[in-house]
Amino acid sequence: MTISLGGGSNVAKLASALAVKPELNLTICTPSELTKNYCNSLGISVTNSDEVKHINLAFDGCDSLDTNLNALKSNGGIHLFEKINAELADDYIILALLERVTKSLNPQIPLTLEVVDVTSAVVLRLLKYLNLKSNIRLAKDIAGYARTPSGNLLIDCYAHDWNNISQINSIVSQQNGVIATSFFENLITLGLTFDETGKVHEFRKED
Repeated sequence: MTISLGGGSNVAKLASALAVKPELNLTICTPSELTKNYCNSLGISVTNSDEVKHINLAFDGCDSLDTNLNALKSNGGIHLFEKINAELADDYIILALLERVTKSLNPQIPLTLEVVDVTSAVVLRLLKYLNLKSNIRLAKDIAGYARTPSGNLLIDCYAHDWNNISQINSIVSQQNGVIATSFFENLITLGLTFDETGKVHEFRKED
């Protein structure tokens, strides 16, 4: 089987569990440089995602998940590559704390856009027209803007609530210069969440 491991602490725990089961003979790929480095530290060989044409199971974390299995995956800023792997997978499974599951997506988590530099002003004007508060994400370790693996900017957008996020996402996705957004719709097939006792709760699309 070919398995994709995304980002986040729960995915890291899964990687640790897989590291002690080499008999499974899995092909592992990942959209996350951090996960790749962690897998390498565990002795897990990671295949370049460009070489993978089909994924059986893709595991990932999220910042917010609603009961319809839509998610915001904003903080990592690698949603373009995460979506590519999700679309290649037979099943895309989210691992998250139960508290991150709400009826509607958490408005404290931004809708994040990956944007080409020269179009940022145009994109910001569109976001203002849509009554969204937005800002270009700053880098944490250096003075300047945060950059995606492709060298693009990240714009974080906030609304009073995300009840109409599907419509907003559709509009901004059509704007020239927007490469990808952190809203994952109709991609997740299963949510595996964990409460404070460690009990696993499953969320499926039909639920």
